[in-house]
Amino acid sequence: MTDSGNAAAIDRITALRRRVCPPLHNVATQFGGYVQCTMHPSEYVGTVDRSLIRFRSDLRSMGFSPEPVAALKCHRDGRQSAGSWVHRRSPLAPKQLHVTVFRASDSAVEAYAHWEHSWIRHPIKHYRAKGWNTTRGVTTMRSILQAHDISFRDAAPY
Repeated sequence: MTDSGNAAAIDRITALRRRVCPPLHNVATQFGGYVQCTMHPSEYVGTVDRSLIRFRSDLRSMGFSPEPVAALKCHRDGRQSAGSWVHRRSPLAPKQLHVTVFRASDSAVEAYAHWEHSWIRHPIKHYRAKGWNTTRGVTTMRSILQAHDISFRDAAPY
């Protein structure tokens, strides 16, 4: 399933990331870098039965912000992410919860998460994924969803 349908639901940052990252990734890999990666199944939080637009609104109300500095995430089935979001205790917090969203259908999204160094405070550690913690990210995001009465199915889509 490609995610070309419902393009209006994709925000400008994500649209730009989808256009720019694939060709930049080809250059970055020649120097040992990356600007695109495939989501690992262990980061799966759950599937939420809400449209992308509604879930974006939910994320904002839960204190998340769109993440402009993020690699383009690709699903193992070929879909590209429909948004990257972060939750920090403060703008200069050393760590952040990073959530990536994929459209599953017009009325459902899949959420993936990990805990990591903030690129604002620790750009090198962030880029090199030092201290990356998938388990903490997934557990934290599930707790946030539950605290906001947002139900999700946690049967992995793989």
